[in-house]
Amino acid sequence: MGEMVGVTRALGDVEFFVVRLGSDHLRPSVLEALLRQVEAGTVRVLDVLLIRRPTAHEFSLREVDSDEFTLAGLELHARGIVSEDDVRHFATALPVSSSALLILVEPTWAEQFSAELTFNGDIILATQFVPASVANTVLGSTLDRR
Repeated sequence: MGEMVGVTRALGDVEFFVVRLGSDHLRPSVLEALLRQVEAGTVRVLDVLLIRRPTAHEFSLREVDSDEFTLAGLELHARGIVSEDDVRHFATALPVSSSALLILVEPTWAEQFSAELTFNGDIILATQFVPASVANTVLGSTLDRR
């Protein structure tokens, strides 16, 4: 991760999402879906970048237009925290000639849960993210065995 800009407190766990885009432009539907999560209080948006992979050996990145983000009712809470190494890591998974939105969020429900546990003297020892594709495969095989 890169240098944090504008962060005034420690972060909880953070999570990257890579959203493949149908074009080189950010569609309003993506912003609207993200805004619904922010308004529901489930995530805080830390940083967002647009990634383009024109060839197998190169990629480009650009910041999301902050005016477009603000107009959508969204705020970046740690702009600049995503590093070029982070982008490179995710860009290698993109098909050539495609674009994606790299979103770094802080799941705020987890932060609130952790704070409440800590207040009561309990500590979360570990968490493990399991992608939906894996969870659904396991669920499917479990249901098949019933």
